[in-house]
Amino acid sequence: MSDSNAAMDVYLTGLRNQHAVETQAIGTIQNELGRMEPYPELHAKMQEDKQRSETQAARLDELLAKHGTGKSMVKEVVTGTVATVAGFVHAGSSDEVLKNVLAAVGYKAYEIGSYKVLLTLADAAGASGDKAVLEQSMKEEQEMGDWLGSHLPSLVHAFLRQKTS
Repeated sequence: MSDSNAAMDVYLTGLRNQHAVETQAIGTIQNELGRMEPYPELHAKMQEDKQRSETQAARLDELLAKHGTGKSMVKEVVTGTVATVAGFVHAGSSDEVLKNVLAAVGYKAYEIGSYKVLLTLADAAGASGDKAVLEQSMKEEQEMGDWLGSHLPSLVHAFLRQKTS
């Protein structure tokens, strides 16, 4: 197998993995949304993030189809199950909101890193035409990660207000 074929194989695996990551994000957000209603700003951003993840998953579907392949059903089932569990891990804990926000910050960092890897793999695989799509998704993840990071203090204060009301 040539280096370019090996790079393409790794790249396509990366696209499938990222699709599964987006699927997990969608499921996790969906499971947490109802419990975040007392925090209107966070709730609205989570809805927006869920829609972005759905769009990103569709973009990844298009890239995979462009290269003559599709998502991994096994990975989709596994990540769907993980999302269901992840969405309820902190449910009922007294500081659920804070734990979910911190988990989301970490997940955003993971997603940003994953897109950076995909951008490098796209170059190595000769799929430079895919980079604009990947860069758009990475930019969206960075925007949400930046929002979460900059709003941590206000989210903590909102949580404290909820606890004392």
